[in-house]
Amino acid sequence: MATLTLEGQYMDKTEKILNEVASEEQRAARSEAVDAILRSLTGLKGVTAAAVVDRDGLVTSIRREFDVNTDALGASVQIVFGAATRAAEYASQGVVKIVIGENADGYLMMAPLKQGFVLSLFTDEDALLGAVRYEIKETIPTLNQLF
Repeated sequence: MATLTLEGQYMDKTEKILNEVASEEQRAARSEAVDAILRSLTGLKGVTAAAVVDRDGLVTSIRREFDVNTDALGASVQIVFGAATRAAEYASQGVVKIVIGENADGYLMMAPLKQGFVLSLFTDEDALLGAVRYEIKETIPTLNQLF
């Protein structure tokens, strides 16, 4: 019959606490990295907002120049992205890489990330769409490593 000594119990609890601290530090570092990426994207000419939305339609990170209901925004992004994905499947066009929506005052660009996350950028009408699209494609691998 094996018995656990007080020292063994203490070591188990210490290890558990250290693992929780490390995991908390990793989450904080990931959050800072995502925020830095979104800040970089919103620094592009004409980009007014950048957000990461999870598969449930909740905004996990956002940088913006305007007030917005993040719950409504996240849900809408997932609905539009999901509809575009289904339309591409029905048309046998393969996997969606970027969805672009043209609006009266600008554009919305969405790109899939790992685990159902979606990167969403909002621009005004003066944005250089080619440059924004290029930056999205360059950013996706880095964001996927973070998720």
